[in-house]
Amino acid sequence: MAIHIFVICLVVLGLQNIISITIHKKRFSKQVDELQKQLDEKKEESELVMREMLSNITHDLKTPLTAIRGYAQGILDGVAATPDRMNKYISTIRNKADDMANLVNELSLFAQIYNKEIEYKKGGVEIDEYISRCMSNLSLDLETRKIDFLYRNDVEKGTCLYIDEEKIKRVFYNVIGNAYKYIDKDLGMIFLHIEDAGKMVWVRITDNGSGIEKDELPLIFERFYRTDSSRNSKTGGTGLGLAIAKKIIEDHGGQIYAESEKGKGTKISFSLPKKVDEKKKI
Repeated sequence: MAIHIFVICLVVLGLQNIISITIHKKRFSKQVDELQKQLDEKKEESELVMREMLSNITHDLKTPLTAIRGYAQGILDGVAATPDRMNKYISTIRNKADDMANLVNELSLFAQIYNKEIEYKKGGVEIDEYISRCMSNLSLDLETRKIDFLYRNDVEKGTCLYIDEEKIKRVFYNVIGNAYKYIDKDLGMIFLHIEDAGKMVWVRITDNGSGIEKDELPLIFERFYRTDSSRNSKTGGTGLGLAIAKKIIEDHGGQIYAESEKGKGTKISFSLPKKVDEKKKI
């Protein structure tokens, strides 16, 4: 009798183990299926992004190439018969070639930054001096587009940033360049405001452009993302500018975000580290 009870107990325990294993197997199988689904979705999303990227790049390379071929053919056909017309044709060809070079450079920089193949050479630089140097290269573009530039620095005079000057200059170029492309008013305005934030400073760049839809605002720093309006406008672009800016800022220990109201303009804010004053530190 005791043996029978023992055997029954063993059978019951065995069944319990089998049931337990079956339940765990089902749970594990469900987790594997969910993981596979997530991987498939990520793969599909990645492929979609890649297709869109290739489409954008093809468009943005084809547009200046078409213009270059057209103006070059005009020169060969003798259409540019006067010195003034010849200068205009050659200047246009050069400008379009510069557009292509800028696109290739941006793609190269994007790849280097995201693959961590780029070295940051950080050092101290006084804020006003640095902003002046950055804006000197943009002033002609802003003047040509009839955009007023306003600057205000509320940080203590002589305060220095601790940054890679060339990389942060790229951030300024990308953010301000993105701003003036979408200013659709007769008199544009870009306001650059520097605010103190302890060990960091906040840089706020505000424009009076067309603004961004609320549902698109969280996406503008994504790689290859372009707003619907820019897809159908002459501004073009691969959607890399703000993604590059975000990565550079984050690599400096800062943050970046955007605020916008459709039809009124956009403000992009990012933080940068100050250079530590060793005397004050002691």
